[in-house]
Amino acid sequence: MRAMEATRAAYGLCQLAFPSMIFRLALGHQPDRRVRAVVRILGARHLLQALVVGAAPFSRSLHLGAGVVDWLHSASMVGLAVTDRRRRRAAALDAVIAGLFAGTEFGLSGGIRPRRPAALPPAGRRKGR
Repeated sequence: MRAMEATRAAYGLCQLAFPSMIFRLALGHQPDRRVRAVVRILGARHLLQALVVGAAPFSRSLHLGAGVVDWLHSASMVGLAVTDRRRRRAAALDAVIAGLFAGTEFGLSGGIRPRRPAALPPAGRRKGR
């Protein structure tokens, strides 16, 4: 298991085991019961994702897929932050964390590689000279 998956697994375990403490440390107040349940669900997702990607750490498609899942999570949290004033800070923080995970996974997947231009022949061997 690489550092990325270990970090994700540790984060997910903390969310599962200590949802109130993680929330309180990040935002300074206690979450309600519903928020604790959501934090646990997200922790389970992070843990499962770490295990799946960790099983094949060199798979570009798994890292790309994990990045897409994180990007979608981040986008949904941005939507929540825009629409729910009460949960704006929590959603914005979660959007940033998911965005960081997405960027890292995308980087580990190799990202989108630009096509190489056609190789030019050596300068002394060009046609027409």
